[in-house]
Amino acid sequence: MAMWNRKSVLSEAIDDWQSRGLLDGTTAALLDADVQNRAGGASFRQVLVLLAVVCLGFAAMTFVAANWEGMSRLTRVGLILAAMWGFWGGSLFLSVRGYHKTAQTCTLGACAMFGAGIMLISQIYHIQGSPKDATWLWAMGTLLAAALTLSVPALVLSLALLMVWMLLYPNAFAGAQPLHPDYPFYLLAAAAIAYAARSRFAAHLIVLSACIWFAMTALTLAEEGRLGMLAIGLGLSLACLSGALWLDRTRRLLLGFERPLMVYIILFMAVMIFSWHVIARVDRIHIAYGPLNAATLLPALASLMLGAAFARTAVRSRHPNTYDLVVTVLFGVVTFAILLFAPDIAIAVQILMVGGAIWVIRMGWRIGERPLTTLGFLLFAVALLYTYFETVGTLLGTSVFYLGVGVILLAGVFIIPRLTRNKGGQP
Repeated sequence: MAMWNRKSVLSEAIDDWQSRGLLDGTTAALLDADVQNRAGGASFRQVLVLLAVVCLGFAAMTFVAANWEGMSRLTRVGLILAAMWGFWGGSLFLSVRGYHKTAQTCTLGACAMFGAGIMLISQIYHIQGSPKDATWLWAMGTLLAAALTLSVPALVLSLALLMVWMLLYPNAFAGAQPLHPDYPFYLLAAAAIAYAARSRFAAHLIVLSACIWFAMTALTLAEEGRLGMLAIGLGLSLACLSGALWLDRTRRLLLGFERPLMVYIILFMAVMIFSWHVIARVDRIHIAYGPLNAATLLPALASLMLGAAFARTAVRSRHPNTYDLVVTVLFGVVTFAILLFAPDIAIAVQILMVGGAIWVIRMGWRIGERPLTTLGFLLFAVALLYTYFETVGTLLGTSVFYLGVGVILLAGVFIIPRLTRNKGGQP
């Protein structure tokens, strides 16, 4: 099945339903016609326009780098400004004519010219400034352009520039990477634009950027002996997972992005748990600061209380994801108990990792989300490999660990059907 082509996926599903007698011929033909007539993604012509604009943007920046001496400063600035306003004019003209996607690409060209103009003016007038500041200015202008025109290409460029800005050092003498506490506000603005533009691709980039920023900030603070950010990250991931499970199949306020969000949340959660465990084993930070520190205890209690509220409401309303909402709370209780009181005990964390991976596989299977199931298998493999390289005390202990996991899984094969048989469920 061609998973990269939405029309192909829907057409094959309609053919499958018709072959199994779930749809009659007339209904299948009507559905297939609707799928074929529905506007899909970008056409190849639009792709060519996008690639052409990208090439023009690189041409402008290369022109800046070349620093032509045969042209006056005013001429160089005039060319950049003419190109930028030319792209803006093309965007307005195409938008009025109804070619909205091509108009968005022209907005991207205008943003590229804006960045080239920043570099050119700083070069001509020898403005002493940090490349980091110039990148921030370029990103802000591009984000504003994306907000005014709902241009997805411009929004993607602004997200890329924000990531570069975050990773750049202020200067060559900077000793440590700054934390950028204002970064989430830029992502919130980008998220509002992505929501208005109905762009799933931009949503993926925003969530990925948020995970990268949070992980970098948490690990930077952990090096200083502060685990609060790791605890907040773990608490947020548990709370967001409960929220995503609740919104799935009900309100769908995220326009169908609930399940992809679950994949990011669980992957981020795994990074937080593993990082906390490794730091505790290497630096023994939990001994120095204690598990009852408010910075680590409050996020745990807040996330568990919120998750419990979601689970209780789900049980009362018979929500389709009640099982996973309840398990999310139980997993959170076990996770925080281990990480707050015994984070350096390898066997406890390894059992947590294996059990969590099996739960993720089960969750993906229950809700029919293949990427979630795939992530669960990947996490299961990582947990077993980590156990093999670390070993549980000795190689014999590792062998016993593998044996115990295998026996428990085989026991579940026979026990689960008996538990679900009376409820009419399937194993």
